Amino acid sequence: MIFGRLWLGDAFRGACVLLILALLASAVPALGGDNVPPWWPIQVKSWYGIYDPGRKVPGQAADSLNRPKLEEWTPPRPPSGRYTVGVCVPHLKDPYWVAVNYGIIAEARRLGVGVRMTVAGGYNEGARQVEHLRAHLKDGVDGVILAAVDYNGGGPVIEELREAGVPVVEVVNDILAPAVSAKALVSFHEVGYLVGEYVAEHAEKTGLDSLHVIFLPGPRNAGWAPETLGGFMEAMEYYPGHVDVVDVAWGDTGREEQARLLRRSLAEHKDVNFVVANAVAAEAAPEILREMGLADKVAVVSSYIMPSLYDHIVRGEVLAAAADLNVYQGRMAVDMMVRIFNGEIPGRDFPFRAGPFIPMVTTENIANYPYEGLFGPRDYQPVFDLEPGG
Repeated sequence: MIFGRLWLGDAFRGACVLLILALLASAVPALGGDNVPPWWPIQVKSWYGIYDPGRKVPGQAADSLNRPKLEEWTPPRPPSGRYTVGVCVPHLKDPYWVAVNYGIIAEARRLGVGVRMTVAGGYNEGARQVEHLRAHLKDGVDGVILAAVDYNGGGPVIEELREAGVPVVEVVNDILAPAVSAKALVSFHEVGYLVGEYVAEHAEKTGLDSLHVIFLPGPRNAGWAPETLGGFMEAMEYYPGHVDVVDVAWGDTGREEQARLLRRSLAEHKDVNFVVANAVAAEAAPEILREMGLADKVAVVSSYIMPSLYDHIVRGEVLAAAADLNVYQGRMAVDMMVRIFNGEIPGRDFPFRAGPFIPMVTTENIANYPYEGLFGPRDYQPVFDLEPGG
């Protein structure tokens, strides 16, 4: 099945995959030293122009921006002064955000930028994240990199930061906020669509004419989770067989919560043949399916990838995961901030919004995606504080 609904044509997509494979195969990331290989250039999807939040819907770039373009991303020159960036992330409860931390710290260290990182504690902690943003403002940071826990939240405090001359660059999780300066992220609507394409193609290859799907998107208030579901459902409109999404289970991406949701849903729906889930639920799924005697009946596909899920794909326990290249999103967010420090204007001198090309990592092609290229070193531990020049 070839849907062909995404803006990127097959020829461009093939070229992007080849470039990604070459970069991942050649780059063995490290956190410092003179022998660190370059991680760039990478193929990105970029939007220039003026951001008007009144012309934006979740999962899509604002209509006020220019049409997207495919281009190569290269980092800026290091800033001439000493700068420190506050970083606010939802949590470090799973290795996805540890990988984002790696990308941010590695690029900040390479460019000589300081970092002060705070962790909200989960997707239900919007008020705490706002407190962290105000604390960064009080501490006198020069900019903030934000991974918002709430798509519709944080607008007033981001306006306060902008009025104080502190730019905010959003990373990974989209946000509506009118005062945000730039965004380093992918479209999770597109991610969901790609996952839907994969599920449909796999089902056709295995002779299924009817799909019964449990979908665990993630937290309802986080923009990426409903966007992923929306993209998946759009892809399913083009599936020639019967599709029944029997349950959509929302919840915070703590492992206990996701495991509880999955067990409950599987107990209530006996005839499912696919679990499509956020990476935390997908990582827990093989064990739960074995416990319930469903391992040979239910296939698992993830909407994103994280280190612990990678090994499940290697073992064939999870069929596939979209790779949003979160390490690279973290690096790009630092690059955007440094470009602002260097006097460049978002939307004119560099994209207001940009994100890496998204491949599907599957049991068939995972050998082409080295672990270290996707996530950094296996023994990496999160870094919360980094001095400028460190």
